[in-house]
Amino acid sequence: MQKYSRVFYLLGFLSMPLFILLLVFGYVKINEMASEEIHWGHNKSFAFGQASREGKLILLSITKSRCEMLQGLECGEGKPDLGAYVLLNYTPRDQEFQTLILDDRFVSLKTDPIPQYFLLNSSGEIRHMSAQLPSVEEMQKLPKKE
Repeated sequence: MQKYSRVFYLLGFLSMPLFILLLVFGYVKINEMASEEIHWGHNKSFAFGQASREGKLILLSITKSRCEMLQGLECGEGKPDLGAYVLLNYTPRDQEFQTLILDDRFVSLKTDPIPQYFLLNSSGEIRHMSAQLPSVEEMQKLPKKE
């Protein structure tokens, strides 16, 4: 019996680093998968909180239909650098859109056609606005941090 217990101790001792490496690899892989998928948010307070924590700018999009993922030209399909921003999306049917119309900073929402895009810092100051998502060249020139 003692002869087998030494083998089991040795086997357990040698398998522990392998198990730790497996856990680390799994953790890294899960984080990579989570960061690859970019989603549009719809909660203003969450977006501003995330932007202030991470030091990112908020890309606010006002579109006709709700954006969930990067599907369709209005929602940023084919834009490689959207992960550098906190994405916030509203439609005219959203309650938050009605409060935006009353805000003096967003006067263009009353007159200009939808879609419209605004780049905001975490305090709500508009840094950039346009009627279409910026092109790849414009996105390289736009600031990514506050």
